[in-house]
Amino acid sequence: MSATPRVPPVPAVLRLVQMAVLGRWRATVEDLFREVAQLTEAGPRHEILVSGCGTGTATEWFALRTGGSVTGVDPDVDSIAAAEAHARTIRTAMPIQYELAPLDDLPHETAVFDIAIGDPALSAASSPERAVAELVRVTKPMGAVVLLQSTWTSEVPEHERELIVERLGLRPHLLIEWKQMLRDAGVVEIQVQDWTSGPPGGRGTTAGVPARPPGLTWRQKMQIVGRAWRRRGWREARNAVERETTLIRELSRERTIGFQLITGTKWPHERER
Repeated sequence: MSATPRVPPVPAVLRLVQMAVLGRWRATVEDLFREVAQLTEAGPRHEILVSGCGTGTATEWFALRTGGSVTGVDPDVDSIAAAEAHARTIRTAMPIQYELAPLDDLPHETAVFDIAIGDPALSAASSPERAVAELVRVTKPMGAVVLLQSTWTSEVPEHERELIVERLGLRPHLLIEWKQMLRDAGVVEIQVQDWTSGPPGGRGTTAGVPARPPGLTWRQKMQIVGRAWRRRGWREARNAVERETTLIRELSRERTIGFQLITGTKWPHERER
């Protein structure tokens, strides 16, 4: 028996889901990046890589706050163009460069960066395992490797995960899976901080800010109904709005999808398999 074809989500729903999930973490980026800089001891003489840099939020922050030379890599041509355009509008001369490349095949020599950071977009790579391995490969021996990644929790049923991935544009993994990817790539001294609800221990300026579930407008509801009706008929359309509303509400809960700051050190010797 063939699988029932899914109705592609309305673009407005994609944006709302991303707002519900990613918006919570974006509210803490100042505290999060400050913690990363402190843990890695990032400074002016450091070469820093941000894999999955998107439009350049992390690259600009680390360049401005640490004085390090920062390279951002992303596979999306529009994101790189936006990052480069925004960097040109900032008067302060920043040591930043951007490169368009797949995250699981970085265009760099081995062992060239002091600090390598895998932004959330890394989990959208065709092979996250390979993307993590590449992140480690380009890091100098004893250099710092950082993952800023979403994680599944036990509250997300298996049958809902593909719907979430489709709307979020990222594929979370279990924390144990991210850690294993790092170990397999040769990273040791792995440490984890849970940033699902903001800075651990209530630190920082944004801790304790509740996430509000975004709501669907009347126009968005009509778009959902119309697309579902054209694809699957009236029976599907009747439940489409309720299904999308429930998904957004559930994803707005703090513990539905986690967010972890994972750090480690690249071991200088080849590890035994």
